[in-house]
Amino acid sequence: MTQQITVSGGPSEVEAYLRERGMTDGLPVVPPTPERVAEAVAATGLPADHVVAPIPPLNAPATVEKIAVNAVMAGCPPEVMPVLVAAVDAFCDPQMNAHGIQTTTNPVGPMMVLNGPIRRRLGFNDGAGCFGPGVRANATVGRALRLALVNIGGAIPGEVDKAPLGWPGKATSLCVAENEEASPWPPCHTDVGFAPDDDVVTVLAVNGMWPITDMHHEPEQVLHHVTHGLALSGPCGGHDAPNPFPTVLVMSPVIAEMVAGLLPTKQELRAHLFAEARVPLDFYPPYRREATREVLAGRGVTITDDRVPIVLSPDDFVILVAGGSGGLQSAGLSCMLGLPTSRLIGGGQSLG
Repeated sequence: MTQQITVSGGPSEVEAYLRERGMTDGLPVVPPTPERVAEAVAATGLPADHVVAPIPPLNAPATVEKIAVNAVMAGCPPEVMPVLVAAVDAFCDPQMNAHGIQTTTNPVGPMMVLNGPIRRRLGFNDGAGCFGPGVRANATVGRALRLALVNIGGAIPGEVDKAPLGWPGKATSLCVAENEEASPWPPCHTDVGFAPDDDVVTVLAVNGMWPITDMHHEPEQVLHHVTHGLALSGPCGGHDAPNPFPTVLVMSPVIAEMVAGLLPTKQELRAHLFAEARVPLDFYPPYRREATREVLAGRGVTITDDRVPIVLSPDDFVILVAGGSGGLQSAGLSCMLGLPTSRLIGGGQSLG
């Protein structure tokens, strides 16, 4: 069972007690009283002592009760607990490389993507401002995952988490839902074998996001801008050539509809991005250029005109549709160290 501590005073004293012990994210927290924690545990339908997964690097067991403590501190309503439990399980899957993500100097951290009817049922934002503030479900589930990674896994910034800079997506882990109703393509979770009506959370290891703003209104111009905006801000010039981890393209519904008019399937879009979203070989330092050719040749990838793809295969592009319809906006997100992992919410099925 989770240890219970009695703190004299009110919420301010509880918050100070937790903050002094490095158990907050720097913002005020909700006191995790036994009653609040019990309500959060009950929402999962699982025993309080059920171990979801050991969280690296401490490999401390993340019981449902311990996850619930962090959820309460983050301000989560009880009904989102199954999402958080599934996200913790996904993050700790070996293919996510949780130990590396928790201890690296790279600013990488988890991002959650929700699919299925649960998005709307629990009030997750998949529309305007979906990566921003203002919606409790997105904000608190992301915050709760970050708190759990620190308080259970031990990834204390500057001590175990060695990232010199970090990035805003680690302050509270990113949590976004896909706008399935506005997408011209099947939703993201069906790409890895889930049914459209399955409730699924996918966790990706993301270390940065950049906007791709378009002022054009012709589909061909929009596609060109999205393609080259994704490439020119993507990771390149490092010791891996190209990036061996996925790149995420998020399109607003307006952009997605225009692109789908030219490329009706995700497979066609991925093939286009692999062929055209490339960077000049001289973006790489001289000592990496021949090695880059060798890496690509070993995978059967031919580079023409010394243009290098930003991922190793078309399947390494993750395609999402999210946001509102008020502008011609897209975004790229770079992944590092881990592979996307999905979990059926409330069911534990592993795919991804």
